[in-house]
Amino acid sequence: MCRPTNHSDRRGGLPLRSYGLIFAAALLLPLTQTSAGAQDSYPSKTIRIVVPYPPGAVTDSVTRPIAAELSKRLAQPVIVENKPGGGTLVGTQAVKYSPPDGYTLLFQADSLVTNLYTIKQPNYKLSDFKPVGMISGGAYVMVTSTSHPFRNLQDLIGYGREHPGELNYASTGPGSPASIIAAELGLAAKLEWTKIPFKGGAEATQAVMSRDVHAFVASQGAPLIHSGSDKMRMVAISSKKRSELLPDVPTFSELGYPTVVLESWNAFFVRSDTPEPIAAKLRATLEEIMASSAIKQQLKFMKLPPYEGTVDELPAKMEKQLVDFVEDARRLGIEPQ
Repeated sequence: MCRPTNHSDRRGGLPLRSYGLIFAAALLLPLTQTSAGAQDSYPSKTIRIVVPYPPGAVTDSVTRPIAAELSKRLAQPVIVENKPGGGTLVGTQAVKYSPPDGYTLLFQADSLVTNLYTIKQPNYKLSDFKPVGMISGGAYVMVTSTSHPFRNLQDLIGYGREHPGELNYASTGPGSPASIIAAELGLAAKLEWTKIPFKGGAEATQAVMSRDVHAFVASQGAPLIHSGSDKMRMVAISSKKRSELLPDVPTFSELGYPTVVLESWNAFFVRSDTPEPIAAKLRATLEEIMASSAIKQQLKFMKLPPYEGTVDELPAKMEKQLVDFVEDARRLGIEPQ
């Protein structure tokens, strides 16, 4: 009679397949220990914050003092790297394709959401990133040159109606707040104007001051960081109610355009597959920094209000924002490019 064969060694040891399993586990153990060790020792080298906007914009003024504080608290260099282009796609994709190790952070705003519709091939999803720090909230202000004949929004609209085809505005991309608000205002006020493209907010703001364009919709704090800010006039803000930091700037709503409402946020992100212990350390550190009096004072000086909400709430907010934006974009005739 044939008996089942037991593939053990001649000394009555373990079956051969058991030795194979033990050997495989031994090979995996150093990798597991290395991964855990990397998380425990984080950070051990330079961290970079990718800003997908040109230097000189409000994003720089917000990011750099936070980067300095992050460097102090984590005891490692933290550098800010500007990667503008493609309506913020260049910088965003640079972070998406970087290692998920917590050494590359992304500074982003609403464009992270709106680009998913306005750009045909953004090559990322919201789920590719997870937020680790809320920076600020706020809205957007429409600015014009003080050298132009319009002193308020009504004057600007009146000029556009009296000079068909002449009025223009600066835009930093199809999904930028400038394009969205200009389209919404154009529809509500029956106003036709021409979009003039720029790489970033700093260039667009400079174009307003030099009278190369008639108007630009900038981040709430942008007009205050330019040395020639006295050459610009803020004619309206896109918030639901007047900002306590800019009490003299009327809302589009109170000027008769209640559909022109767009509130903003700024946040730091890492890749979504970054190990949770690393992401948690960044979240905790950034929360401490944003609660510090120095950073609060910096934001107040720039007229940027703190974000009302938590970092954990942002992913759901972005998903809803995308749904709402797609509906609004189709209503406004904004097509993917």
